[in-house]
Amino acid sequence: MNILYIVNMDENNKKGLFMATHEKIKAIMKLHPENEYKIISVQFEDTGIFRLLKKITGKKTYDKTSNEFIFDGIVYKKIYLNTNIKSKKIEKKENDRKRYDEFFNQCKKEIEECDIVSCHWGYPHGRIAYWINKEYKKPYIVTYHGSDVHTMPFNNSCIKEKVLQIMENAEKNIFVSKKLMDTARSLGYKGNNCKASRNGVNTAKFYPISEEEKKEVREKYNIEGKIVGFVGALNKIKRADKFANIFEEVIKLDSENKYTFVVVGDGPLKAEVEKKCKDKGLNIVFTGNLEFDEVKNIMNIMDVMILPSRKEGFGCVITEANACGTCVVGSDAGGIPEAIGIESNIIIDGENFEARMAKRVVEIVNSEYDKNNISKNTMDNYSWTKIAEDEAGLYEGRI
Repeated sequence: MNILYIVNMDENNKKGLFMATHEKIKAIMKLHPENEYKIISVQFEDTGIFRLLKKITGKKTYDKTSNEFIFDGIVYKKIYLNTNIKSKKIEKKENDRKRYDEFFNQCKKEIEECDIVSCHWGYPHGRIAYWINKEYKKPYIVTYHGSDVHTMPFNNSCIKEKVLQIMENAEKNIFVSKKLMDTARSLGYKGNNCKASRNGVNTAKFYPISEEEKKEVREKYNIEGKIVGFVGALNKIKRADKFANIFEEVIKLDSENKYTFVVVGDGPLKAEVEKKCKDKGLNIVFTGNLEFDEVKNIMNIMDVMILPSRKEGFGCVITEANACGTCVVGSDAGGIPEAIGIESNIIIDGENFEARMAKRVVEIVNSEYDKNNISKNTMDNYSWTKIAEDEAGLYEGRI
């Protein structure tokens, strides 16, 4: 069988979406080495007046770099879609096929040779799969990861209609959580060609470390006392604007203990979060983005990790922290409750959210939970091998 993957992966941002997609593909390739695999990462290049306007207004511009990247021995071919005033006009049309000319012109061989297309990300990547199906009659599967369902279609009616077309014409729609599938229903998706899945965890990269190693990590970052942490993007979706409030409430509720708050990651709200925490006199460490090994080490020394997101697809950092033996307290957004699995550790959005999250954090910090048991349960139940086999079974069933 020849499988063509179309993915939304930036090799300079190897975090949630990148790793969830990569780990699943890697597991499928290992399980079924008899298949042929081609992987194309669709990226973007800002051009013309559109690029100039973005620069003038201080917005991030996207540039063409290499033609491929290799990660864990897997080759990802890169195709760039030009983004300019003309392409933006085409995107608004019902027939937006010409928007993807660069892909079809450069990937004709891969399209013709494939038996099925597996697409990771709803729009515009799923739209390419939709047009492949229309022109080449190739079946396609789309895996939805989060904001491609819970944000983009709700913010743009044009994208909404196209995402619904993608879903209705797909061989199968895979949602990384039941909540994300429910969100697709509220968007207007009515089909039965769907299933809820989940993301796994790479247990070779996230696991418990020794007490001596934990001591070294604490010394490296000058961390003392109880540790409450966060790993992820510092933006409004993750509710980073409320971190200072949550951390301040923790201190108010538990003056008996000394706390260090550790924030791993970067994003548009980093400067704001740093200032708020400094103004409140909080003992906090901002590490910026870290490599996987160092993220694993930081997760190991946390007493509790928080994920107070306003929206979320699944929350891979939950299973990663759990694999390290660390308990997580999160909001009730998206797939977070499914990933956490402990009702008392899920904080329902609403009045006094920050105070209620802080209260549960303090309760966990002052309890004695079994870190080894959390790690073992996660490794037993969130294997990428099992999750990958489910998707591979869909390929076999169709072909």
